[in-house]
Amino acid sequence: MTRLGIHRWGHLWPRSLIGRLGLVLFGAVLLAVIGNAIVLGQAEQHYGDETQTWHIAEQVETAGHVLSAIDPVRRGNVASSLSSPYLTFTWVDAAQAREAQGDNPASWLLRHEMIEHRAALAGMDLRLRTGPGTPVKAFDGDVRLLDGSTLRFGVTDLPSTVPVIYAQLGSIALLSIGVLLMALFLVQTLASPLKMLVKAADAVGNGPPVFIPTRGPQEIRHVAQAFNAMQRRIDRLITSRTEALAAVSHDLRTPIGRLRLRAGFLPNAEDRAAFDSDLDEMEGMVNDVLDYLGGEEDPEKPRRTDLPALLSTLVDNATDAGHVASYEGPERLALALRPLGMRRAFSNIINNAIAYGGTARVAVRDTGKSAVITISDDGPGIPEAQFETVFEPFHRLEESRNRGTGGTGLGLTIARQAVTREGGTITLSNRAEGGLSVIITIPKRDDPAQKAGRHTLS
Repeated sequence: MTRLGIHRWGHLWPRSLIGRLGLVLFGAVLLAVIGNAIVLGQAEQHYGDETQTWHIAEQVETAGHVLSAIDPVRRGNVASSLSSPYLTFTWVDAAQAREAQGDNPASWLLRHEMIEHRAALAGMDLRLRTGPGTPVKAFDGDVRLLDGSTLRFGVTDLPSTVPVIYAQLGSIALLSIGVLLMALFLVQTLASPLKMLVKAADAVGNGPPVFIPTRGPQEIRHVAQAFNAMQRRIDRLITSRTEALAAVSHDLRTPIGRLRLRAGFLPNAEDRAAFDSDLDEMEGMVNDVLDYLGGEEDPEKPRRTDLPALLSTLVDNATDAGHVASYEGPERLALALRPLGMRRAFSNIINNAIAYGGTARVAVRDTGKSAVITISDDGPGIPEAQFETVFEPFHRLEESRNRGTGGTGLGLTIARQAVTREGGTITLSNRAEGGLSVIITIPKRDDPAQKAGRHTLS
């Protein structure tokens, strides 16, 4: 099969393990049933034809013996009474000549089968005449009686044999279906741990570990035990790294405070300003790191928050600082979210828009099921190939180490972290007229406090 043919039919190939094995087993069962149908059909056809031939041979021999034993005057009537819808007998006296035996090979085989079953027909000089083709469904012949007279017979409209093949195929089909169901059950027992493995693998690095139950076949239990042990090692590694980084970042605040105090005693105003600027940069880095690490296990609980009020406050703060910023959207839109975390996320995105694009335009749209927040700027945009990498921790598009131009590389990481906790999404898009748009979608959900209150009242 060509690659084009494989691609054309590839969508019919199931994606799941159960679907693929089920399709293969179904194909095997179908081929087995078709093969058995062909073989049993041929066997039944041969057996049915042979049985009919034997039955006719018995009737011809019986009729010959009966007519030989009675008065010739009664033979014509008795021959007629022995006839059936598919086998007719006619008695002819010795004065009439017998017809020659047919030269068709089918008649030779048929005569051999009849004599093989009833050997007495050979002594009665059995003669047959058949038409062309096989299987033979109509023929005629005659036998010679003891007094030299002839018993002629004709076979037409042979009845169809009993379709035993249907019962046999039904039995095979039931057996095959049973095997198929048991095979699918076996595959399901193997696929269920694999599904749990996929779920646990997706959870690695996205919250608490999800341990796989150690049950099933021995190989599956070994895989589950190894995976659970790996998760424990990764969890210990992440925890120790987070604790160490958080401790260092927190402890840096003390020497920064001492340096700021000492810088205040410098006699030169320019030196004091330079020291304060460096210390502000260091303190900003420490705060960003602590915000990022604290976001992994944020204790803040969701509560009902007016989203337009939160965004308008950030826009007003940027405007008061001399930047170009605007808000467009509804005056009120209450959502259940973590206000401090989302304020930090929106602030980071707005600050990025101002720093790299010179302006920040905030637009809010209520879709009914979610709130869509778009923050646009007039900057150079971001290459599409880096839309995902900019969310990685400490990744900066600006290659210099200057915080004023490149930041710490945690702004978008913290923003995505906060949006993800709300069950939302954050994506990037370059504007056709120039600039970058950050689109945040936050689904609407019940306020946990109000929900708990309703349950209490009920």
